[in-house]
Amino acid sequence: MPSYHVLVMSDGTGETAYRMLKAAMAQFQEDVVITRYANIREREQIREILRAASAASSEDTLVVYTFVGSELRSFLKGRADEEGIQSVDLLGPLMDSLAGFFKKPPVAKPGLLHRVDEEYFNRIDAIEYALRHDDGRSIKDIGSADLILVGVSRVSKTPVSIYLAQEGWKVANVTTVLGMKPPKELFEVDQHKIVGLTIDPSRLTEVRTERLRQLGVNDSSYADLERVKEELAHTENIFKQNTIWPVIDVTGKSIEEIAQDILDKVIGRGRKL
Repeated sequence: MPSYHVLVMSDGTGETAYRMLKAAMAQFQEDVVITRYANIREREQIREILRAASAASSEDTLVVYTFVGSELRSFLKGRADEEGIQSVDLLGPLMDSLAGFFKKPPVAKPGLLHRVDEEYFNRIDAIEYALRHDDGRSIKDIGSADLILVGVSRVSKTPVSIYLAQEGWKVANVTTVLGMKPPKELFEVDQHKIVGLTIDPSRLTEVRTERLRQLGVNDSSYADLERVKEELAHTENIFKQNTIWPVIDVTGKSIEEIAQDILDKVIGRGRKL
């Protein structure tokens, strides 16, 4: 069985190429060794990396790369072809299309996506905000949130909050508890920023059972199906009393999908990057 090796090369951090590769690899059941080369700015760096890869085994090696400058892109493609190594340009075709669309060339400056600027610090602030306002904490200033997620325990509120925070959104989340009303502060803020999350009872039971197993805790009531149904029914009643809140069923959805659904509902599909 072949041993596959993928080289990720970039004039920046290589994070963009790595994430795209991981997303694509999820569709294949293969063992792959991934080696990342970041901050590649010279032809000689490319030449040495490809020479070593070719000497090892060019047949089972693939290079994926993101270079903002056309010179390095062309050079890598030419050298890879000479060494008999397959290569994939992940960024070049898109940048060429955008250049035609905007009718101007790109600035071709590496590292702009990950530069330390105001946007970067806003994301850090948003992550800190999400952690401070997790599970109903710091409820007094919940009105400062961009988005507020409401739902039962283990319905993905926290991971979705953190994911959205990485995009710069300040997110708070509040857990509904059987037999208890939500905190009054929840109804004193702009109701258009609140989103309800729900899930299939059986799936929630599975999630809670796994969580208890990980913690080594034996609490039969927390993952009991009938108890879960009661909690969800209680939460559904809260949602029905607050019809302005959009409700999203997270069953079978990834964190990314849930986050996009939330933004679509609250912000709209035509939001700016």
